[in-house]
Amino acid sequence: MKWNGLPLLIFGSGGISKETYNIIKQINLHNGQQVYDFLGFVEDDISKVGNEIIDGYNVITCDNDIAEYTRYFPVIGVVIPIGNPKVKSIIYNKINNIRNIVYPNIIHPSVKFDIDNVKLGIGNILTAGVNLTCDIKIGNFNLINLNCTVGHDTELKDYNVINPLVAISGNIIIKNGCLIGTGAKILQELTVNDNSIIGSGAVVVRDVEENSTVVGVPAKLIK
Repeated sequence: MKWNGLPLLIFGSGGISKETYNIIKQINLHNGQQVYDFLGFVEDDISKVGNEIIDGYNVITCDNDIAEYTRYFPVIGVVIPIGNPKVKSIIYNKINNIRNIVYPNIIHPSVKFDIDNVKLGIGNILTAGVNLTCDIKIGNFNLINLNCTVGHDTELKDYNVINPLVAISGNIIIKNGCLIGTGAKILQELTVNDNSIIGSGAVVVRDVEENSTVVGVPAKLIK
């Protein structure tokens, strides 16, 4: 049997999911072959099954039926491009016991990074224009959106959502489940602790506490 690429599902069918589909399409075009065999979208609402989302691809199953759908594949890939860190982790924890599911890193061909100097876990999505320098560690299920920059000796742990045009300086630690708004800037040698939110356009000049929200220039605590 001819290999047509890794069979692949995308969880969700909103804007970020459609953008992720476009990255998959670009990866296949860039490589001149089917790296991924995209099958369709997965939703939490069974009534959405059959809805066309983009380019003739539909919602083909729902969360509760994913084990039954995937059992016919020796191996199948899943991407979770959800913009809410908590929802990303909930989805993964719901399906992580399905042994034939794998979680590829989806990396747009335009991303700039040195494979020898950037360590990636699983399930990450790096969109167009992302620039990673050196000695960077990226954990699992992070979304790094359009035209973000990540400086040297920085670590992103798990389930973080980094929105477009964010500038992360060197020697930064971003822990788990953080949401960083469009255009935010994080100055060097700081820690962004678990489940924190940085507002759009904020300039972070000190550590961000766990479960907090900061906004403004310079960023100040509001929650």
